[in-house]
Amino acid sequence: MATVVEFPHPSLGLVRGLSTSSTNQFLGIQYATLAGKWDPPVLSEALSAPIDATKLGPTAVFAPNGVEMEFAHIQKALPVPQLQQSGTECLNLNITTPANVAPESNLPVIVFLHGGGYAIGSNAWPQYDFRRIVALSMTNNRPVVGVNINYRLGVFGFLASQELESHGYQSNNGLHDQRTALLWIRKYIRGFGGDPDQITVVGESAGGVSATHHLQSEVPLFKRMISMGGTNLLMRPLPDQVTESTYKTIIDRLGLNTLSASERVKSLVQLDTGTVLSAVRPSDALLPSLGGALGLKAHTYAEIYQGTAGPLNLPGRGWCEEIMIGDCQFDASILTMMINRSKEEIATSFTDSLTRSLGSAEKAAQILSAYAITEDRSDDQAFKAILRFANDIAFFVPVLNYGHCWSGEAFIFEFNEPNVWDGPWKGHANHILDVAYLFQNYNEHLPEAQRAVAVQFAKDVIAFANGHAPWAAFKWETGELNSRVYGGREPGTSGFVVTVPGPEPRTERADTILGLMAGIPADDLARAWGAFMAGF
Repeated sequence: MATVVEFPHPSLGLVRGLSTSSTNQFLGIQYATLAGKWDPPVLSEALSAPIDATKLGPTAVFAPNGVEMEFAHIQKALPVPQLQQSGTECLNLNITTPANVAPESNLPVIVFLHGGGYAIGSNAWPQYDFRRIVALSMTNNRPVVGVNINYRLGVFGFLASQELESHGYQSNNGLHDQRTALLWIRKYIRGFGGDPDQITVVGESAGGVSATHHLQSEVPLFKRMISMGGTNLLMRPLPDQVTESTYKTIIDRLGLNTLSASERVKSLVQLDTGTVLSAVRPSDALLPSLGGALGLKAHTYAEIYQGTAGPLNLPGRGWCEEIMIGDCQFDASILTMMINRSKEEIATSFTDSLTRSLGSAEKAAQILSAYAITEDRSDDQAFKAILRFANDIAFFVPVLNYGHCWSGEAFIFEFNEPNVWDGPWKGHANHILDVAYLFQNYNEHLPEAQRAVAVQFAKDVIAFANGHAPWAAFKWETGELNSRVYGGREPGTSGFVVTVPGPEPRTERADTILGLMAGIPADDLARAWGAFMAGF
């Protein structure tokens, strides 16, 4: 049972939080203010003491069934607290510390960026609660401070156009929110017992994409990064033609297209939240976009692979000292919600799309042969084979490329533990399952062997955040392609954790895609997959 604790922060004054025998939590602390739903975040520097941090703050605006959507993919729900949404009061964070923490403790800090495709997600969702992993860090004698943040999502986080920018409304609000949260943490976390020079950002899915986007910052934001099931190679920034088209479409639906530019922007920002959301469809491209104040770039597979050996303009390569990066064996499960295709005769449509995108029937045939995608297979079989290709090019290859870029400072993992809960992904290491294991909040719902995997995974993340090598580093130049494998399908090995050379056999990652890349550049393969996803 939690009790109220009064914590004296040297800069913020008295902060009231919740205390248990092992942890303190400070909830809903405002890290930035918003003048309006579309305005840039302003770092909060003068919070009124005493600060009431005993209850969760409002979430960003997103689909009301967002948490149920994520639970459906995990295939196991947890009790959800009562949550409120707000377009202007959502920029808050939750801080979890050991119960005996003091301002001078100087503990490593783990900051979690949630996923959700930039459409859903919250720092208040129970699967992301830091209490258990912080308690584990204490029993493991490597204590950490955990921080969850909110950031704007969907139309309020990522609608962009030249028209909006010319009237003072920037693109990539959601990424600006994240950056502002990281700057707030660097400024104030020492007063909560954290070390601002020992920050590890953990991003899952879209959060992993975000973490890799922040590597483009000239200003150091964190010392270490963990990317789980998502990089900026999976989800590249949108070009102007896409953002302008999305903006025009939403403006048309709102009936603002006949107004002048200034009247249109003024009307848009004054519309109530419900009206704006009524004009948005799930298929609308509301994702990070190129350029803007953050100067977001679309890096290529070739650039990231080359790393310091090539012309890579990635400032974070200089200030992010180490990375830990990995994938789930079937991360492509999440793409089934996004593919703009009918499964009927999908092998034929995939063949046609590849041929158009690659400009070569011969190259298309190489991919089809490598993944045994033939028109005489059932639609379900062909679809699964296509997803294997997607998994390799969109999730697995980026892990190797980032490992190469940070060679000697990268720790690669492969999450292979099959889902134990009933649903379409039972028996598969599907997308999001790694983060469900990481936070320890599903432990009582896991068999003993799987629970042991969850605990070891968390211990490895804690070790990494404390500056300890959790296993042997990935060293491309010397051929030491070490991977940490969590779980697996080999007889008698469910629940095992082992470090092995990759990509096969114990990693259960085939080198099929690497063979294809010898003749077809990874960027061409990725573009072909993107075209198929988009329905071309």
